[in-house]
Amino acid sequence: MTWKRPEHIPYPSVWHTFQAKDTESDQVVTYRVQDLPEERFEEAIAHMMEYFVYDEPTCRAKNIVNEQQSVDEIADLWREFVKLRLVLVCFKEGSDEIAGMNMLYVSQQSDKEEYQCKGSVWRCIYDLVDYTMKKANVYERYGVDKYLGAMGLSVAPNYRGRGIATEILRARIPLCKAVGLPLTSTCFTAIGSQVAAAKAGYEETYVVSYEDMAKVDERFVFPNITTKYVKCMSKRVE
Repeated sequence: MTWKRPEHIPYPSVWHTFQAKDTESDQVVTYRVQDLPEERFEEAIAHMMEYFVYDEPTCRAKNIVNEQQSVDEIADLWREFVKLRLVLVCFKEGSDEIAGMNMLYVSQQSDKEEYQCKGSVWRCIYDLVDYTMKKANVYERYGVDKYLGAMGLSVAPNYRGRGIATEILRARIPLCKAVGLPLTSTCFTAIGSQVAAAKAGYEETYVVSYEDMAKVDERFVFPNITTKYVKCMSKRVE
């Protein structure tokens, strides 16, 4: 990952604000989506370890939390992401509790270095995502040489049902504009995030069923998974 955030872009910046129901009452309050501040990096990793690895369908189906090497490797990858100063976090106004977040990075056509991991569960999930994104052919399809990618969208349980995932996905667009990225594209593995992306105006770039993925590679069998499809979804920055 050789991409660097332009130095003239203030950090941390607020990229998006929206109104949604409070957690304490039926009152509508303001939420903001902003850059993850440096002093919250480790707390953000802890949030992902507390919620994402248990909730995300492929992680849950393969019981990733029972394979320490895989858990350590996904945390290490997120630690690389936060250094890019692109990770988005959502806060309710007047609170510093993490309501939700999205682990973001830049995918560049010029990056030839292959990511290596050894944990069998994480390797399987990573390979599933990698296969989907290669099939989506994002660089050629959209005529770009880089785009904003993601690996991990999470909303804390007591903030769910407020459209926060959709608003975080919307916030990617002003972020992309500011840092000079023409597109955002992600492999969404869960029905909830796929619905949120559609609401945020993302289009389906490549869709494949989990059933068909199991025929591609015997490792791509995810017991009791309720989401039917893996979807690469993208949005141009205009």
